[in-house]
Amino acid sequence: MHRAFLFLILTLTAGLPAMAINVETAYTRYYEAEDIRPIRQYFGGALTGQGFRTVLPSQPDEPAGQYFIARLEDAGPAAPAEARLTIILSNTKELATFTWDLSGKELRKWIYLGLTGSDWPSEEIQPMAWHIEFLDSNGQVLADWKSFLWQMP
Repeated sequence: MHRAFLFLILTLTAGLPAMAINVETAYTRYYEAEDIRPIRQYFGGALTGQGFRTVLPSQPDEPAGQYFIARLEDAGPAAPAEARLTIILSNTKELATFTWDLSGKELRKWIYLGLTGSDWPSEEIQPMAWHIEFLDSNGQVLADWKSFLWQMP
């Protein structure tokens, strides 16, 4: 009886990740370089880890740009290996996809995925619709967030 119960439990949980993550909320905001840089970066420190947030600009030498900000819950040991952003821009109305390597990074609750430098050339350009996905090392989606317009048919 015990073996059958143990076999059933192992069979049901074998395909599940050890711990799932959840995106609690997400939004966008444009930042000028001086608004996103921590003071320590002016003294040679890194841009990425900033207390409560992990900042990941697409072009670290040019941190000004549009940031897609997601609040992660329960990342822990199931931390994502990659973030993927698919977006429709107001100026082109075409799909564009960007990725960030998250493996080996200490992720905080707030993840700031920045399209910076030539990836986001103007503050006047707005994201029309967007979709953020957090993936594991096998490319499986752990969590995602879709903007309101992305969800519309």
